[in-house]
Amino acid sequence: MRTYDMLSDHDFELLVADLLGAEDRVVYEAFARGADQGIDVRRLAPEGPDIIQCKHMLRSTYAQLKAAASAETMRLAKLTPGPWRYRFVTSKSLTPRNKTELAKILAPWISKDDQILGADDLEGLLNRHPQVERAHVKLWLASSAQLDEQTHAGTWARSRQLHAEIKSWLPRYVENPTFWEARKRLRAERVLVISGPPGIGKTTLARMLLADAAVGGYEPVEVSSDIEEAFEIVNDHESLAFYYDDFLGSTFLQDRLAKNEDKRLTSFMRRCGDSGNNLLVLTTREHILQQAASWYEELERAGLPLRRFLLELSVYTRFDRARIFYNHIWHSRQVSMPVRRAILHNKAYLEIVDHPNYNPRLIEYITGLTAPTLDAEVRADYLGFAIGVLDNPSRIWERAFERQLDEHCRTLLVAVSITGNEMVVDDARLAFESLLAGQGSTPTINDFRSALRVLDDSFLRSSEQSEHTFINVANPSVQDFIAAWLIRNPDQALAAINGAAFFEQLRWLYRRLEPAGEITGKAHTALLDGVRRCFDSANPTWHDVLIGGTNTTITRRQWVYREDRLRFVHGLLSTEEGGTLRSWFEEQLQVTAAGWLRHVSDPGPPVALIRTLREAGYPVPPAVVEAARDGLGKARYSYAWSQLAQLRTIAPEAFPAQANQQLVTECEKWATQKLVDPSSIDDLDELSSIRSSAQAMGAWGTSHDELYNRAEVEIDRQSRDSDNPDDEDPVRESPSMSPAAEQAAIEALFARLEEPPPLPS
Repeated sequence: MRTYDMLSDHDFELLVADLLGAEDRVVYEAFARGADQGIDVRRLAPEGPDIIQCKHMLRSTYAQLKAAASAETMRLAKLTPGPWRYRFVTSKSLTPRNKTELAKILAPWISKDDQILGADDLEGLLNRHPQVERAHVKLWLASSAQLDEQTHAGTWARSRQLHAEIKSWLPRYVENPTFWEARKRLRAERVLVISGPPGIGKTTLARMLLADAAVGGYEPVEVSSDIEEAFEIVNDHESLAFYYDDFLGSTFLQDRLAKNEDKRLTSFMRRCGDSGNNLLVLTTREHILQQAASWYEELERAGLPLRRFLLELSVYTRFDRARIFYNHIWHSRQVSMPVRRAILHNKAYLEIVDHPNYNPRLIEYITGLTAPTLDAEVRADYLGFAIGVLDNPSRIWERAFERQLDEHCRTLLVAVSITGNEMVVDDARLAFESLLAGQGSTPTINDFRSALRVLDDSFLRSSEQSEHTFINVANPSVQDFIAAWLIRNPDQALAAINGAAFFEQLRWLYRRLEPAGEITGKAHTALLDGVRRCFDSANPTWHDVLIGGTNTTITRRQWVYREDRLRFVHGLLSTEEGGTLRSWFEEQLQVTAAGWLRHVSDPGPPVALIRTLREAGYPVPPAVVEAARDGLGKARYSYAWSQLAQLRTIAPEAFPAQANQQLVTECEKWATQKLVDPSSIDDLDELSSIRSSAQAMGAWGTSHDELYNRAEVEIDRQSRDSDNPDDEDPVRESPSMSPAAEQAAIEALFARLEEPPPLPS
């Protein structure tokens, strides 16, 4: 049995209009309410009005449904002319006896029981008209897949929070053509970058696309920190849909794409683009995407901006904006009848729908679906509260943060926010206690647990994965607020630096506070002390890793890349006083280089570090470069060879003739072995990487060209038939209306708020 819980009353009426229209082969309209005395769906037939009354009474009793039917009889008696045909439709299941009783109540407009339709009747109609269900995204995603772990246990195994987030967002989602346009682009190009301003709905659209992919047999995989997580899982035997939210970060700096992630990202984009069984959805803020494309040639060459799907407020019609606001009200337990009346008074809802700062994230906030509760003070002046938030969106969290949270709650929220990514509970506790200590306080055993209980499901979100519980901010605007709050409160910023438990927290604080001129004096000294104190701290970021030779993933802590931390510290050297940090930096550089001689887990960071130091004019000791050369020379795969070639360009003096020739010979043998046995090459993208790496090393000869051509034919033959065309997408277009008709539709929509809200579950 399908579920209709995700639908508002208006969504339900749109569904009924399309469903009975398909059954009767006519067109019904579903915008009437108020002035026409409550008609939900109608058609003006030659014989007279054809009226369908809809009752989507979530969690109501049958007695309440009968009372609603009795009320309809009074409205019907006032209609002139009366209906030629009248039907009564409800989302509740009805017994034959229920239908007979309702028919008696609604007589003489209903003369047969089959003029009354319940959930079972709708089930049959949906089975006969699957194209209608397909066009109603919310019903389709909620019902066909049930978004249930028991139904698709494997499908959701690698998406820690996605399942819960989709179930949370789906009821408020308003269907419009952008979903189908984005879906068509994604299925055709396999890669889609959703960009736009903060709060416009990028993450919501991405979640809908991932849910759609899951229904279509793809397994969603959420990338949390860098694209290497996706590389560890991707294969040519599973249909995987990768989701990388806010992949460039919320405040882009030139070192944001660590470990040469620009090259890895573009390589993965090419792989998905050429694949028949992988999808990649990324989201980012538009201005950050433009910065990234201008600073990273790899992204620009890959055509990253050309793959973007730009979300702007203009994609929402005025009626779409009204429906988004209405759906949030309808599904919010915080919007009581007094608040509804305030919204209706003098059509106050128009001030919100037409506000120049309108966006879905702010609508979520002012309807009590994020951190604040609509308490007595807010309810007393709801319109002032709502317009105040829209007038000043950068401070939407301030009231709840400063008035509703105690010291421990604020401390925990700051500790999680400045970490920048989700973190396990034990790390959050450590960050909380360290920050309290930095403020001169000593926590008790229950302080952390009590603060987390208050913040969870408001400012913070917790989720389960395997044996771990993860905590993250509710959405990126929380971090934006915390950054602004720290800038306005320098003493708190200093306490955050002194109380940092992780190196990543210091980096986040520097990125957010330094542009505002807040890293000076005591804060500057504290930062220098902090990088030494936290340099060897664990990485609080976790990610999913595929166990080799199996289809099982484990969640593990991200590696600490000392090279990336040293690049950050190097940026502070010019501001350091007294030379103590420089001396410490040189010691850490030597320790890191010694580690390369034992093992290089990732060839990118050592080369990136040496390049950064050389370009800045830092005198890199020869032993450090030679350690990188020897460590990379032990690796035998494409990316390692390409990085070794880059190192040779950066520091040619570390490659004397004899040593260089030995490396070239080894690379030549490696390339030959790979090309002779192409079964070990995953795809054409990897094949191309083998050639470019060998060419960069000077290890590619004419004999390799022939081997390359043979391998290309073989790999292409194996993957040629893997991509299946998608079925034609149904598109439920937003109604095209004149300004006057749109205004009337909005007024009719909000007239529904005169009725009591649905009962809580």
